[in-house]
Amino acid sequence: MAATQKSARASKRAPKKPTVADLLARRMERERRLNAKAPPAALNEKLFPITTAAPRLGISVWLLRHMASDGRLNYRRIGRRIFISESEIARLAGSELKAVNAA
Repeated sequence: MAATQKSARASKRAPKKPTVADLLARRMERERRLNAKAPPAALNEKLFPITTAAPRLGISVWLLRHMASDGRLNYRRIGRRIFISESEIARLAGSELKAVNAA
């Protein structure tokens, strides 16, 4: 009887807090999944942070962030920073932004 009471008490306990290693592993997995969505940029292609790319395109940084989250923008995430390849900036300057500016 003591064993069943002990197991009943164990099931009522609060869940164990995740360790720092667990949290770090989850974050790395999430970043790996986010980076897997974007095709890898060519090794010789230059990457620009969105804070630099937005003024070049004549739009706000927040619009670029929204385009990235909507999937309309191929990007690379390094840590918390978002980078856009040179070819992606050229593509946006040519087609996507005309539709955005017209709306």
